[in-house]
Amino acid sequence: MFKFFRRKPRIATAPEPEPPIFGERISTAPPAAREHAKRLLTNLQVTEPFTEPDCDEHALWKAGKLVPFYITYLLDAGGHVGPSVDAACLAEEPAVDRWETGVEYPRWEQTVALARFLDVRVRDLTHPDVEPRHHEIRPKMRLPGLAIMSFEPAAVEEATKSSLAEGPALSAPDNEPVR
Repeated sequence: MFKFFRRKPRIATAPEPEPPIFGERISTAPPAAREHAKRLLTNLQVTEPFTEPDCDEHALWKAGKLVPFYITYLLDAGGHVGPSVDAACLAEEPAVDRWETGVEYPRWEQTVALARFLDVRVRDLTHPDVEPRHHEIRPKMRLPGLAIMSFEPAAVEEATKSSLAEGPALSAPDNEPVR
């Protein structure tokens, strides 16, 4: 007679975890990936004020070793925002925003201008363990709490093949420029 007041027993099921919107959650990543991310996040350091880059720094840039998160962190630390940043980096708005998301790679002269603007060495914007990496879903704008660690391979290739990608002039032993 009172059957309609009884609730049917529910079977407890764990909710399915939502897939991450961008990239991989560090908490669910394999140990090797967690260690790699930890290395990248903790190795950010400014070694010395800006000096003209050397061939090693150019090689790091050409190999796609710039880290978008390092650019974001250093811009934020200095309180640098807006179109004046793009102008200082020899770029047009919104280029620097696109560097921070990894969808556009700065050309060599822009990288040097960015380092000069931030008063850091070019090598301080790079990490030797970083490789350009394609992400199916990459944010179009910077999101709080999201550390973007690599640039798109196509963006690196496009920037590094430009005509001004030769890098710093080398000096011969007798201090004559190499041609």
